[in-house]
Amino acid sequence: MTEGTDLVTLSPEQLSEGAAGGELVPHTDQHPVVAEEHRHPGPRQYVLIAVVLVILTGVEVATSYLEGTVNSNLLIVALGIMAAVKFFLVAAWYMHMKQDSRVFRRLFITGLTLASIVYGILLLFFSSTVLKS
Repeated sequence: MTEGTDLVTLSPEQLSEGAAGGELVPHTDQHPVVAEEHRHPGPRQYVLIAVVLVILTGVEVATSYLEGTVNSNLLIVALGIMAAVKFFLVAAWYMHMKQDSRVFRRLFITGLTLASIVYGILLLFFSSTVLKS
């Protein structure tokens, strides 16, 4: 075995004596427990993000009524950017991606990037029917 990876076998008596709160290994110097603590947002932060999302939704609705006065291409880009910001806020805070493991974040971002690339390619292929000159 390599150094630092020795396994310790505890009897049921040792477990019941040293382990508190249903833990499998007691907290001692011989058995240190390293806990990754993720700081989750509090209720105030959730409400603040909800207010920002509501304001962004209102701006999106107001922007959609500018259809005749603003260039359609600019309108599509503005609505897309606002949708992306809202998606980021929901994924980061309400889906707890900010506090999640780096592996899961990378998998999520990789999938999101690939989906965005496919969406962009399809938008370019059908731009003559979607975008107006």
